[in-house]
Parts: sequence; C-alpha cells; structure tokens
Amino acid sequence: MAGTARCPNPLCASATRWFRWNIAAAVRSGPVEAALNAYKYRGARQWAPVFGGMLAELMERRRHLVEPFDLITASPTFVGRSDRDFDHTRSMLVEAAHLVPSGRAWPFDTGPVPAIVKMRPTPRLARLDHRERRRVAEQELRPALDVPDRSRTAGRRILVVDDVFTDGRTLDEVARALRLQGGAREVCGLTLCRQPWRAHAAADAAALPSRAVRVVGG
Repeated sequence: MAGTARCPNPLCASATRWFRWNIAAAVRSGPVEAALNAYKYRGARQWAPVFGGMLAELMERRRHLVEPFDLITASPTFVGRSDRDFDHTRSMLVEAAHLVPSGRAWPFDTGPVPAIVKMRPTPRLARLDHRERRRVAEQELRPALDVPDRSRTAGRRILVVDDVFTDGRTLDEVARALRLQGGAREVCGLTLCRQPWRAHAAADAAALPSRAVRVVGG
C-alpha cells in the first residue's frame, strides 16, 4: 500500500477499512477554516459556490482519478430542527456539478433522493478524541445511515464528497453502508479540506497523513 510507512492514521494500515482512498482540495486552516466554519455552523450559504468551485477544480486536476467512478454522491447530512437547517455537503456537490468544465458528463448524484441518507441526528465528532470518535461512528452513525435504492449503487464505483477529512471515521461508515447495504464495488472519498496533522496530538490521532492529501489502499 503506497505511503503507509509515514502515515499516522490507523486506517491507513487497516485491512478492514471500507474505503480505498481520499483526496482533499486544501488543509483546514487559516481563511479556509474560518470560511468553512461560517458556512457549516452559522449558515453562511454564500460560500457554497466557492467551495463547489474548489471541489470542481480538484476533480479537473485529478480527473484521471474521478473519471472511472459511476456515481459521485455527498456524504449524508441530517437536516431537521435538532440538527442543521440545510444540507451543506450536498449544496457543495450541486455547485461543483454546475462548475465542472463544459463537456465533463460526470455522474453527480443531484436528484431528489440521494444515494445514501442519514435518517436521524448523531453527535458531532468535532472535539472528541479518537476513541470517542470511533465509538460514535460505529454505535451512532452506522445505524443512522440508509441506502434507499440498492439498484443505483450495486456493483458501482462511488466517490463520496464531504467537507472535512479528519480521521476517516465518517467516510469509513458511509463506505461501509454503500458496500454492505448498497452493494457498491468500491468507495473512495473527495473532500474540501483535511484536518492538519498535529504531532503533539499523536495520542488522539486517527488524523491524516502528515505529508499528503491522499490515502491509498489496496
């Protein structure tokens, strides 16, 4: 597996993870982090076209990775009174679909019913240590995910778009649902930004590769 010798993320070396790789457009820091927090937590929706543009640019730059996929879908968000009031991740996906270069007929999942949905709110993973993140992912997020129409996902290669890649726990659970419930052949991730690796937080990591935006597995 390429690059695992320098990867501090336990999922890099995991033989049981459900996604193959993840790439990101930027590191979550500075102006990107401030804008994302405003968009995600304070409803500053004007950032959706900007972030969609960043995703579209990454897809074009890495088109050799994107073109083999049969479906490009958003990591699911629960929208309701007890959680977010808009689907921030799906909004970025829709904007990216509008902004990809003319002639790129990539299979964006922008129809009325997403390929994978989140049926109820779950605790946020932000600020939790790696043990709690894993517990919440496996015990809370896992049963909340649903694939409504297996015929759309069975046997297909699926690219999952999200806003942040921290330790891969969310992507792993989404990939698990798409593969077990949906019968997907392969799942990979494409994110707006990745959480920076902090050496002093090694005990909490399950963070990201320290030198790359890509996690590659066999």
